[in-house]
Amino acid sequence: MGTRSLAWVVAVIAVVAVGRVTPASADPKGDIAAKSKEAMESYDMMDYDAAKKALNQALSVAKKAKLDKDPVTAKVYLDLGIAAFAAGDTEAARVAFLSAVQIDAKIQISAAYKSPELQKLLDEAKAGDGGGASEDPIAEPGLDCGAVKGLQHTIIDTAPGGGPLAIEALVGGDITPAKVAVMYRIEGATDFAESKLTKQGDCKYTGAIPGSAMRGELIHYYVGAFDGNNKVIAAKGSSGSPNILEISGKVALKSDEEDPINGGTTTVGTIGGGEITGGVIAGGKPPKIMISVGGGTGFGYVSGNTEGGNMVETCCVGNSLVVGTLELAYMVNRKLAIGVAARLGVPVGANVNAEGAEGHSTIAPAGLLRVRYTLSESGEGLRVMGQVGAGVMRNTIKLDTGMSGMDTDIVAQGPLLVGAGIGYIKKLGGNFAFVADLSALAGIAIGDKVGTTRVNSGIGADLSLGLAVGF
Repeated sequence: MGTRSLAWVVAVIAVVAVGRVTPASADPKGDIAAKSKEAMESYDMMDYDAAKKALNQALSVAKKAKLDKDPVTAKVYLDLGIAAFAAGDTEAARVAFLSAVQIDAKIQISAAYKSPELQKLLDEAKAGDGGGASEDPIAEPGLDCGAVKGLQHTIIDTAPGGGPLAIEALVGGDITPAKVAVMYRIEGATDFAESKLTKQGDCKYTGAIPGSAMRGELIHYYVGAFDGNNKVIAAKGSSGSPNILEISGKVALKSDEEDPINGGTTTVGTIGGGEITGGVIAGGKPPKIMISVGGGTGFGYVSGNTEGGNMVETCCVGNSLVVGTLELAYMVNRKLAIGVAARLGVPVGANVNAEGAEGHSTIAPAGLLRVRYTLSESGEGLRVMGQVGAGVMRNTIKLDTGMSGMDTDIVAQGPLLVGAGIGYIKKLGGNFAFVADLSALAGIAIGDKVGTTRVNSGIGADLSLGLAVGF
């Protein structure tokens, strides 16, 4: 092959290679449109948290692509306001509408989402309802405070980690705040911490996000002017629609406490009075392993024959007064957990011996595989559960007999157990959380006996309260 032919082959290969490594973000407007579509599909399903998350991701793409002034970004802000309003955060909706109007003064709410309340909020934003802000950088030389309106702050997209991040804002004379502050939330946290800005001159405020918060991959923040009742009167961003700041440098975490999962260390400290821990849904590094211990009571619909060989003659509900559970779960992410649980029921009050035995049954052991899903992005609040396993459920019932001291027997159900449930989890601080569960289990009999235990089919339910610890 000649030199010229070889050169052509190399050129063709290079062109093909370049085409293959073209990043997916070459069409940022397409990415933004896709995220917005995904968000409004979540909105239509009334999953407002998921909608806001997708829209914030769309804003992050827009900022990286320098599309802050593009109408496509105005539409994202408008949708974010709609989602925030549906979630009950009117203030966040107002700020999002203000951001939309500053980009596209003629923007309108589509008929599919329009309501009188939303339209009023948009009209107020178009009228310049006191919260306007300019995206123009703050100019130091010859700063004319008389020309400043509302609150102005240049949004910061990226910053190095490990040290404090300077924050500046201008506040016009048309508002009179009691304080101006930057509110920030580290990656994975649910609450914002506050760092006050100090007034410098007639209209300039300066401060910083502390270096202890500048770690991880990103941080959410907004700058707000607050009145005496701590209500936002002007802002750049909001709690429902924060600015997304990407941290460009990885910083080694230092602590005396070891990370039991990754063999390294995890940071334990405070930011603005709030705790940063590796604990259960407390911000910082999410836990990977969760151990829960609970106790409560149970009941069930029973039928068939008791373990003492008596017929259940009256259709009834039996009880298992004491039920304990121990669960070990792996956290796939903040919302999804997969784990195993041991259930131990203790029938109380029986006075009829089990058939072929000297006494009545004393325990009801079972092992379960559980999958849990928390409805909130924070990992707290309501969660649903599916479970399957094997074992025995036992319930105590009264017999239709007049024999004194021989009128209380036990009915066993199983050995195949299938069920579902609903629960609640709430962080308590540190690595601990409060948990509550209402779970239902269907016991499916496979044959008449398991070993020496006479079994029936039926359904039971447990109500339990307990504590969880994350690692």
